[in-house]
Amino acid sequence: MGRGQDKAYDILRQRLVGGHYLPGFHLREEALALEFDVSRTPIRAALKRLVEDGLATADAGQGIHVATWSEADIEETFRIRILLEPHAAELAVQRGGDALVARLEACNAKMEQAITQRGAVAIIQETNRDFHQTLLEFSGAPRLRAILQPMIDMPIVIRSFFLYSPDELTQSLNQHRDITFAARARDGLLGMNAMQLHLRMSHARVLRHRREMSASARQQSPENG
Repeated sequence: MGRGQDKAYDILRQRLVGGHYLPGFHLREEALALEFDVSRTPIRAALKRLVEDGLATADAGQGIHVATWSEADIEETFRIRILLEPHAAELAVQRGGDALVARLEACNAKMEQAITQRGAVAIIQETNRDFHQTLLEFSGAPRLRAILQPMIDMPIVIRSFFLYSPDELTQSLNQHRDITFAARARDGLLGMNAMQLHLRMSHARVLRHRREMSASARQQSPENG
């Protein structure tokens, strides 16, 4: 795997995850090759990896586009996380000890500070990612980690933080604190249950906000004017 492909993939993945491109945006090989000052070959390979990651879609004759997330896509992602991530949390809580507790408490402190600051949503999102990734790291289950890690980075999960109210962000933080409490007590069952509740609440919030946005968009449509 060439360095040009690695660089292009890393930058493009960061852009797609971070919402740099709108859903459905056409990722054109030629334009990206010019931007990155490389041939089209590493760009083509990088785009293929993004399709494999589920961040882009490839349609015959239509090129490669930034993935658009339907409610079915969101449902599938959260269902997989709700099935598997509580088990990862259970393992981490049982095995992590003081090192895990210290990492989780640092995430919680950083998130609490960011919630009080306007315009700090990106920091909250990054800290949330670190919290969940830390639990996967301490689970000691590499296959489980390989399945779940990309889902924590999914754009729909990341963008959801821009929809949350301050109260909802605080609620999410408190659920992280519950998981941290379980880690401190080394109670795997409590950690599993706390993570399951956290993910179910996150799922419900994302769907509610999407439906509210869809309803608002319909009301503002020229057809309804």
